[in-house]
Amino acid sequence: MRYFLSCARGLEPLAEQELQQFGLESVKPTSAGVWFEADIEAVLRVCLWTRVGSRVLLPLFDCEATGDALHGAALDFDWATHLQPKLPLAIDFSGTNDDIRHTRFGALRLKDGIADAYRTAGLATPEIEDGPSVQRLSARIERRRISVALDLCGEGLHRRGYRERQGIAPLRETLAAALLMRAGWLQMVAQDAQAALYDPMCGSGTLLIEGAMMALDRAPALGREDWAMQHWPLFDRSIWANLVAETDQRFDAGRARWNGRIVGGDIDSRIIHAARDNASRAGVHGQIEFTATAFGALPPSLAATVQNGLLITNPPYGERMGERDQSLQTYRELGEQLAQNFQGWRAAVLAPDEAHGRATGLHSYRHTQVQNGNLDCRFYLFNIDPKVRIAVRADGPKPSAGAEMVAARIRKNRARLKSWLQREQIDCWRVYDADIPEYSAAIDLYRDSEDSLWLVVQEYAAPAEIDEKVARHRLNELCTGAGLAFDLPPDRVLRKVRKRQKGSEQYRPADNPSGREIEVCEGPVRIGVNLTDYLDTGLFLDHRPVRRWIREHAKGRRFLNLFCYTAVATLHAAVGGARDSLSLDMSNTYLGWAQRNFERNRLSPWHRLQRVDCLAWLRDPPLDAGPFDLILLDPPTFSNSARMEDSLDVQRDHLIMIEGAMRLLAADGTLVFSNNYRRFKLDPSIAERFAVTDFHQESLDPDFQRNPRIHTCFLIRHATA
Repeated sequence: MRYFLSCARGLEPLAEQELQQFGLESVKPTSAGVWFEADIEAVLRVCLWTRVGSRVLLPLFDCEATGDALHGAALDFDWATHLQPKLPLAIDFSGTNDDIRHTRFGALRLKDGIADAYRTAGLATPEIEDGPSVQRLSARIERRRISVALDLCGEGLHRRGYRERQGIAPLRETLAAALLMRAGWLQMVAQDAQAALYDPMCGSGTLLIEGAMMALDRAPALGREDWAMQHWPLFDRSIWANLVAETDQRFDAGRARWNGRIVGGDIDSRIIHAARDNASRAGVHGQIEFTATAFGALPPSLAATVQNGLLITNPPYGERMGERDQSLQTYRELGEQLAQNFQGWRAAVLAPDEAHGRATGLHSYRHTQVQNGNLDCRFYLFNIDPKVRIAVRADGPKPSAGAEMVAARIRKNRARLKSWLQREQIDCWRVYDADIPEYSAAIDLYRDSEDSLWLVVQEYAAPAEIDEKVARHRLNELCTGAGLAFDLPPDRVLRKVRKRQKGSEQYRPADNPSGREIEVCEGPVRIGVNLTDYLDTGLFLDHRPVRRWIREHAKGRRFLNLFCYTAVATLHAAVGGARDSLSLDMSNTYLGWAQRNFERNRLSPWHRLQRVDCLAWLRDPPLDAGPFDLILLDPPTFSNSARMEDSLDVQRDHLIMIEGAMRLLAADGTLVFSNNYRRFKLDPSIAERFAVTDFHQESLDPDFQRNPRIHTCFLIRHATA
């Protein structure tokens, strides 16, 4: 069966790696989780062993996102396969829309549908409870659909059961495990059975306990007793007993094999007592040494025997620390101690923002953004050697007023869009679009599969009356300000100049192409983007809502993608359930790129790529072409490539292209027509012959509302549809 392992945003690559290490092959990451296929034994193993997953869900059904549709779908579903009728049931409902305006109403409609289904079958209805229960359903509104799933876990998997006593604002166990993975602790343990781990500000010991469980090969859920899946009719107790016995054996073998050192310290002796109690409940108390001491030099127990190791810590800040100046001083002192006393070590430090990261005075070889509760934090990795120091001086050079102004504007945009970005799980978005007239550029952010951030600054060509030196200075200030806003080094801020391209210029790489693609996610699909070699990256961010609409309407349909570029829309159609697709483009560069995207997403042979001149193909399509239920027509504004029979001008030629596409469209199908010509006018005869819906406003996400003329979009159907 197909399952979903949910996880915190940004941890999807780690969850995917875990599932692959479990031997699962049909693994597909998406926003806030990973889809996978497994038999009963494999899914029970995932429940026991995942360190970063939050819940394991079995999807049951989905339906239109209305209360009546939810009630009807629940009434028709065979609940006896997955629920015990006499046991209490809880429903977790998330999301609202115009019809379901409160989560309680959504849960009530689902509850009523279940109760009516049981009554129809002549069975006693289950007791629905609001709090903890032995059986649990998870229902979620996602745009226009409601998905309902069976929760196999009950309590979230981050609740390992060992942390009864904790300090203020502790790390979630799943996040602590993820930080250790990103810091390379698993690799260190695999390479050296005497590896050392040290947390000088350990609090209740979560990082160290998770690190000890990794080193000793202890399943994170080994001590957990209550599972919702134990009441699942398909649960196999003999398989579960064998898995638990195997887990015990691996833990025994790990304790016999591993002989490393794990040490934790904290200035608060009371929290040290709590940390010892937590480690005892986790079964790893004999492997961790806790000391009540202030952070300074390497503890004697480590200094005498260890030349290098991993120092990982979440220094106090926020409520626990008090004033910001005091917490910044803590990070300064941490940086000094690391540089003086931990040469040869690797350090991993969680910080609430970039200012705290800079306060360490150390150059990180990598830093990523992580979500710690409601805080957007930074996780810094350092190799401690004499070359990692940076100058931190109060009287040092400061960014110009222009750079600070740009940074302030971008931070304001981030704050305005924060809730939308988190809710929609957006990883790539426009952070700035000529918001300040003197700094005329578009800035796009890309978060790659390793959770690293990149900024692409696309400067609009300056008017002739602007002095070249002034324009260059403003671009430098713009790039500096963008880097400041996201705490990124200069090599993560890439600059380009946008100008109208002619002929094959759009396909031509830079003078020194790197050929390097990074992988990003857009919803459930993976996309390769190239940030350096071409003017465009391989992903048009402004068309994100159009691709989302295609995914939501593609189920069971035939999809045609004209001028497909890197075929990202086809990926969405395929993930949305399109039964087959044909994607056409003239450029070998783009088609090769699209093929790599197909391979990333493991698209079936029913999704085809073909090199053609789309304009000529539409005038005289093959006899076996069509009909298609869903067509995307997104032509360039202008092209006069030598490989084309004629030049293409979208304003001049759009009538011919639309007529050709409509001849291939099924009677009840939809043509999505879009283009980026800002002065575009739709030929009036099209609305006279076909049913035309202006989809422009719906095709703009909040990050492109500032510049609504960036594209036009129409939905075109046959008048009789």
